[in-house]
Amino acid sequence: MLVLAASVLPVLAMLWLLLENRAATVAQARDQLIARAEIIANELDDKIAGTAQLLFGLGRVPLLGGDDKAACSAFLADVLKEHPQYTGLLTITPEGGLHCDSLRSGRTLNLTDRRYFQQALTSQGPVVEPVIGRLTGKGVLQIAYPVRAADGALRYILLASLDMDAYGRAVVQALPYARMHFQVWNRDGSVIMDNPGPGSAKMEAGAGERQFMLAQSTHASETLGTGMQARIWAKASLPRSHDAGLSLALSVPEDELNERVGGQFKRALAGLVAMALLIFAGAALLGEFAVRRQTARLMKAISRMDAGDYSAPIGAPYPRGELGQVMQVLDRMAVSLEQQRQEIGRKTEALEHLASIDALTGLANRRMLTDRLDQALIHARRSGRVAGVLMLDLDRFKTVNDSLGHGQGDVLLQTVAGRLVECVREGDTVARLGGDEFVVVLSDMADVSDIVPVAQKILAALARPVEIGQQLLSVSTSLGIAVYPHDGETAGALLQYADTAMYRAKDQGGNAMAFFTAEMMQAMIARLQLEAGLRRALEQGELRLHYQPIIDAASGRITSAEALVRWQDPQRGLVPPMDFIPIAEETGLIVPIGDWVLREACAQARSWRDLGLGEIPVAVNLSARQFSAPSLDESVAQALQACDCPASLLQLEITESSIMDQVEQALETMHRLTALGVQLTIDDFGTGYSSLSQLKRLPVRKLKIDRTFVHDIPVDADDDIFVDAILSLAGKLGLRTVAEGIETPEQVTFLASRGCDEYQGFLFSRPCEPEAFARVLRERNADGMAESLTVSTPGAG
Repeated sequence: MLVLAASVLPVLAMLWLLLENRAATVAQARDQLIARAEIIANELDDKIAGTAQLLFGLGRVPLLGGDDKAACSAFLADVLKEHPQYTGLLTITPEGGLHCDSLRSGRTLNLTDRRYFQQALTSQGPVVEPVIGRLTGKGVLQIAYPVRAADGALRYILLASLDMDAYGRAVVQALPYARMHFQVWNRDGSVIMDNPGPGSAKMEAGAGERQFMLAQSTHASETLGTGMQARIWAKASLPRSHDAGLSLALSVPEDELNERVGGQFKRALAGLVAMALLIFAGAALLGEFAVRRQTARLMKAISRMDAGDYSAPIGAPYPRGELGQVMQVLDRMAVSLEQQRQEIGRKTEALEHLASIDALTGLANRRMLTDRLDQALIHARRSGRVAGVLMLDLDRFKTVNDSLGHGQGDVLLQTVAGRLVECVREGDTVARLGGDEFVVVLSDMADVSDIVPVAQKILAALARPVEIGQQLLSVSTSLGIAVYPHDGETAGALLQYADTAMYRAKDQGGNAMAFFTAEMMQAMIARLQLEAGLRRALEQGELRLHYQPIIDAASGRITSAEALVRWQDPQRGLVPPMDFIPIAEETGLIVPIGDWVLREACAQARSWRDLGLGEIPVAVNLSARQFSAPSLDESVAQALQACDCPASLLQLEITESSIMDQVEQALETMHRLTALGVQLTIDDFGTGYSSLSQLKRLPVRKLKIDRTFVHDIPVDADDDIFVDAILSLAGKLGLRTVAEGIETPEQVTFLASRGCDEYQGFLFSRPCEPEAFARVLRERNADGMAESLTVSTPGAG
């Protein structure tokens, strides 16, 4: 009985909601009527705006302003075919006569009495007027657009007749009530258009309707009439085309609107009664089939599933009806959840495996390496044993990738991985960090000396040739070793130290191993300090340029200078370039340093010229990274422009290796530089891998003979031959030559006999500061021709 009594409460509540909903639905229907009127007004406004845009575009067609009426009418007829919403398109002369029309009627009309014509005479924009078309006899909305000349004079008027009859029929077909009316009213209270619904006839507007439509009140809806004649009216004006003076009206009989709402209420009430009967029947059935007992079984099953136990189903017998279906669904759900849990467990295990394994080689990745290394260190710490970390990097692996492709490189990495696994014990770890870097963790070692045989075995195994396709490759490795607890006690420290030792092995030429030492630590700290200091030096202006004269062999005069960068460190003093340039190359600081050198060199060359010291070009060395930068020519141009320095006072020295790595790209860069007026020199010629076939293509003016060849002439006959060959080659190619590193008169004598054009070295002057260089320049070039090549030593090198 309690269930039956409780079932009545929701029925009463729903009945109350239905009554409330009925009242709200009536109010909502009125609001929807107003909203529909506003939507129709917006649509008509959009049509007017669209027509204005069309007329604006047609006003730019020269044909419409010409004298050929037939061609004009034919053109408008074609436009009308594309826009069937218009009954006609025509042009009107400033005198009010019909010029041409899309209907090709050939009639002569005088339209001066039309309001739209009179307004268009003075208007700058479109004019809208509802009328009955003289040519078509249809209710239309005339939209006139004055086309004016550049001086503002009226050339003609374009007129489009929007078919309001068709528009009204289309609107009525979409109205929700059969006896609904759609009307368009003019500003004077006249009905321009009256389109009744399919279940209604046209009606005459009375005083009440006219007062409602012309009233300026904010009420957009009102009930007019009484009894069976009562109608609900809604009005809306055009939101943008206020000048047209048009407003729209929708009206529907009040009894029709209420009838629809009442029908909805009756259907909902019938559904409510049916639902109440079902509720009463269901309540009786639930009581009859012991709802409480079955519910208890269900709740116990839900509690087990909530606790994660899917193994004990509810089981048969299942009660009839929805409760039994719920029990069956829960049992199936329990089976499905158990299967999903098992599947999730398998996939989680697989994902954890994939997350710890390098996909290419099947070795441990960085994540698993960290875990294994931590475990090895814990074991070593507890047992007092030793653990070794071996960092490996394949020598010249990039060459394999570049020459054979990444696919063959991957095969090589897989082969290396297999050989590494064969070299260690089962409990050791082999991991790939990425690229060609591998790590081997030797756990549970008795002594440091036990690590050496394993390392030697690895070096020997990786040194064996590898057959890849039809290629037989010999790829060695560089191996760095850090040992717990001697070198460090954490995984991060040991990996870092092993990496440092590996680079020491690379410095030894590769195919070697190196243990981490305290000296390496000191060198690493010193390098980091040097790198930090170099960044500060660039920011705080601690860099300096020294200049070394370059002497013309024929005249003995200083004809140019080489700019050499120095670092004036507050603590270290003057730091030579060999100590910081390699670090600048590795860290990328060489690019901003190079830009600074370009600006300083240009400024100094301009300064010497302004001091009356003559045109002394300054040669600047370009690093490989600076030369490969796509914006190098822009940096050079900016430096020249910033210092107002002629391009002839800047020379750029480029090493052979920088050019030959990417010949075509280098050629493009060199041509862009020479286009600026800058001269190019190949620096350290003879030490790189010169290609004579490429040399003749390079837009260079000079070859600079490296000091390693000059140093031993005329002592070493081989060097004599090399220098002689370079000078001969340069002469045949029309290139000037500069010998650097000259320290003895004998070297000058030899070079002069072989036709060297310019000299540079300590014999003439060490690199010096700009002021000292200016003194050397004045002394040597004071006379028109230096009588001899003498030694000058201003400043310290």
